Amino acid sequence: MDAVKSQTGKVRPRPAGPLHSQGFTLIELLVVVAIIGLLMAILVSALGAARQQARATVCMAALKQWGLCYQLYTTDYNSRLPYFISGTLQGTYMETLRPYYANINKMRTCPAATKVVAGNPTGLQAQSYFGYTRYAWQVDVKQASWMADTDWGIGSFGENSWIRDVLDAGGGRIASYVGKTWVTMTTRNAKDAPFIADARWNNAWPVNTDLVPARVATEEQMFNINNWAQILNHVMRRHKDGVNVCFGDGSTRYVRAEELWTLRWNRESQPKEIGDSLNWMKDW
Repeated sequence: MDAVKSQTGKVRPRPAGPLHSQGFTLIELLVVVAIIGLLMAILVSALGAARQQARATVCMAALKQWGLCYQLYTTDYNSRLPYFISGTLQGTYMETLRPYYANINKMRTCPAATKVVAGNPTGLQAQSYFGYTRYAWQVDVKQASWMADTDWGIGSFGENSWIRDVLDAGGGRIASYVGKTWVTMTTRNAKDAPFIADARWNNAWPVNTDLVPARVATEEQMFNINNWAQILNHVMRRHKDGVNVCFGDGSTRYVRAEELWTLRWNRESQPKEIGDSLNWMKDW
């Protein structure tokens, strides 16, 4: 700092000029950018998790409504559940429960799987598609005599058909199903049975003896036509490592894929214990 003489002869320091502000160094800028990037990554991850949780919650609410539809149906029909006649309109929950859900299409789809698949590797019913984790199934109502021509034909939930009494064209009970199907809401243990859940097709006939896959590597493997009626119809990672399920008592809950083999699908079911043989989803 320069010194100057005053009129008294004393030396006093020259007043300092204004300090010049210095800009950020390159390292400081890089640190700031890195911090902003980290915060953005955390925020995006948190938003993604919140979005997934919101979809799962809406899915649960829809399944809860389906559970209510079944209860309303059984109230009107002396506790009897809907019946099943192959090849007729009396075979799907979309048709038999229509009076109770007012044909609201959105109720049929989980918000995590609203898009429709665009391919059919099975070669059967060219315009009918199996759904999977992020996609809804679609039925070609023009080819499927068991669907109303005016039906929307799209959904991402599937019914456990063991809840239905299985009848022949004349309305008689088919002997091979007697004692296996739940038939009524008051049947012992019916309230523990899965009624409807996230699925690749609109219905299935799962049994606990269905083969447990050693590993499911790709979604395409699940398009096998032999899988539609099995537990594999519900095996997917739609919500975390499993699916949402509505039970006979109207309750809904998240079920890991491995746990699907532990559920009481029909009256003869012998639920499996979860062990190493069922611990395969970790590799999927």
